[in-house]
Amino acid sequence: MNILVVDDDRFIRDLVSAIITDAGHSPFTADGDTQAFEVLDRGLIDLVLMDVEMQGRNGFELTHDIRTKFSDHWFPIIFLSAVKDDSYYQQGIDAGGDDYLTKPVSPIILKAKIRAMERIANMKKDLDEANKRLATLSSTDALTQLSNRREMDKQLLREWKRCHREGFTLSAIMMDIDFFKPYNDNYGHQKGDECLQAVAKLVSKCVDRSHDLVARYGGEEFAIILPDTPISGTETVAKKVLETLQEAALPHEFSGAAEHVTVSMGISSTTFSPLNPKALLKQADAALYQAKEQGRNRFVVYSEQM
Repeated sequence: MNILVVDDDRFIRDLVSAIITDAGHSPFTADGDTQAFEVLDRGLIDLVLMDVEMQGRNGFELTHDIRTKFSDHWFPIIFLSAVKDDSYYQQGIDAGGDDYLTKPVSPIILKAKIRAMERIANMKKDLDEANKRLATLSSTDALTQLSNRREMDKQLLREWKRCHREGFTLSAIMMDIDFFKPYNDNYGHQKGDECLQAVAKLVSKCVDRSHDLVARYGGEEFAIILPDTPISGTETVAKKVLETLQEAALPHEFSGAAEHVTVSMGISSTTFSPLNPKALLKQADAALYQAKEQGRNRFVVYSEQM
């Protein structure tokens, strides 16, 4: 572990650091709040050993500040104090500490406490990793590995707020695989799933900015969210999608649009003054309907006549 020792006494800092090193961990030191925050801001610390009686901000006050600033990132804090008083112990716990040791520090007891906190810290890391995996699963479409509709709605709302705050154009493409039901009915559902996966990969290659989003909207329908992109740029992406699918030439002998898998797309943007993100997608969906009416394997830009 990386262990931060906060103490205004250099001798104590050196002594405790030697015990930490002997226990097989890496010590970092700070003589007060300023240096402590400099180290903690780097995000490397797994455990803090905090002196209570320090000039300036004492250990209880500093711990309270640390817990406030790093409220989303927990790490154990053990107090070191020469005061043997139950009220001090209570103050330490109330301030956000996790344990309390009296000086002079026993190397054996300190090493034992470090081992105990290491187990807790490792369990916390395992829990954090599990939560990250769960968050990824809850935001990802299991079949295509694209963002799912829930994640798309969340990101679209965030980009909607940002576009109104910063004044850029937000565009959206609604996309449908042409004649997918005949594909499924004739090739089988397994081949249908493989088709969805292939289209997802090909469409993803057509956007190259980290903040662009390709999502599975539902069934054979996909969506592309393009922040800071005018209609002309969105049309460029749509053309690239059509060209990419044509080059891939995924066979579809039951299509009424071409001999390969194709898509129809509808485009809209904040240029057309939708009232909210849902209205933006509704405009793009109206344009998608027109693309299907005009023969599929194409894109149509929304117009107010729709």
